[in-house]
Amino acid sequence: MSPLASASPSAIAVRPPPGSLDARVRPPGSKSLSNRALLLAAMARGESQLEGLLDAEDTRLMWACLRALGLELGDFAIDARIPGRGARLGRPDPDADPDAPAPELFVGTAGTVARFLVAVLAATGAAARVDGSPRMRERPMAALLQALRGRGARIQDLGAPDALPIFMGPGDGYRGGEIHMQRPRSSQFVSALALAAVFADAPTRIVLEGGSPARPYIDMTLETMRRFGFRAAWVDAAAADPVIEIEPGEGEGKRYAVEPDASAASYLLAAAAIYGGRVEIPQLGRNSLQGDAAFAEVLARFGARAEREADCTRVFGTGELRGLDLDLDAMPDMTLTAAVVAAHAKGPTRIRGVEVLRHHESDRIAAGASELRKLGCEVQEYEGGLDIHPPAQLRRGAQIETYLDHRMAMAFALAGELEILDPGCAAKTYPRYFEVLAELGMCEAEAARAVSHAHAGGESP
Repeated sequence: MSPLASASPSAIAVRPPPGSLDARVRPPGSKSLSNRALLLAAMARGESQLEGLLDAEDTRLMWACLRALGLELGDFAIDARIPGRGARLGRPDPDADPDAPAPELFVGTAGTVARFLVAVLAATGAAARVDGSPRMRERPMAALLQALRGRGARIQDLGAPDALPIFMGPGDGYRGGEIHMQRPRSSQFVSALALAAVFADAPTRIVLEGGSPARPYIDMTLETMRRFGFRAAWVDAAAADPVIEIEPGEGEGKRYAVEPDASAASYLLAAAAIYGGRVEIPQLGRNSLQGDAAFAEVLARFGARAEREADCTRVFGTGELRGLDLDLDAMPDMTLTAAVVAAHAKGPTRIRGVEVLRHHESDRIAAGASELRKLGCEVQEYEGGLDIHPPAQLRRGAQIETYLDHRMAMAFALAGELEILDPGCAAKTYPRYFEVLAELGMCEAEAARAVSHAHAGGESP
């Protein structure tokens, strides 16, 4: 079958744009900030007004879990009022039926929902059963669950040890004090413990022995906590074993506007770098809380031209991309985007420092290597990254597996004339992604609408 023949929601044909790009695109709200803001608003005292939330699978999962925990929420809305419950989050009201069953929380494949909610509920002493998708049951939880049990949380394994599903029961109080954590497999463990610590009985110090991967995401958590009135900050941030200190206390509801998603923006900016022309992302620049907003600088190292203002980013293609040695420890979610750019570059690219990707929605290192080889790239895979040797000419017509991973679908849609299988998995963070590509001339509008319609509202594919 020609890669341009499919219009089924189960696959979509993509291609290079018909000419140089000239686009100004605002991606939907940041997934990372949306889920942090939703949870922090629920943890605060009083009502919050959130604006520009991402409407996609991960945020709807957080919304559904918060509603199951007793928040008075209607249907999901991009602009929403969130009634905070403070330290009573997840705990029944005094006049509630004492024999009512504990809520059942389904977290899908959303690591922020699974890890952040489990930690916060451990601290509030809420009862709940927490489960996720088959892949989420495989993703690391052990270091987090062990740290929470060490603080007094009651967590019962319902399946494999230290993995979902679990049952959380009322504990004897959540203790502060010092937590020592060897370099974790995910920065989300650190963010989760910081969030939980605001409900501890004493200040908490989190000592990160050997640091943490993706540290900008921890910075994002701490800054968002401060914006909701919680007290959390780095101590000796530049040390080999940096420390975070969190004071217990109440936050306050507030008005909070969510930035555009920097990870989603990376694909659009990369399209300009690969195919030429210009792409501008408004409301996302140097002032962003998101570490991935700096990916424009990575594209500049590849050979594109990047402009980053305080609240705007532009990338211009120059027609000359060259291979790089890239340490993406600080922005591992940019690995697949960088890998596809590398496939269009002259010379080899090494991507390293991204061991954490072995345990995401897919094993992104192995999955990326497999699909790059379909394009004619020679790829060496190792534990923490990839060596990519692009061919003189990328193969056309490949069928790209996405492994139910939104970032696989979105990154490889930039790779040339090929077919993306199961494109609806992009709904996890960017439900209209292929419609945006259609506006850029990179796929058929009817096929893109079919993908969006099949997964309207960010439902799980």
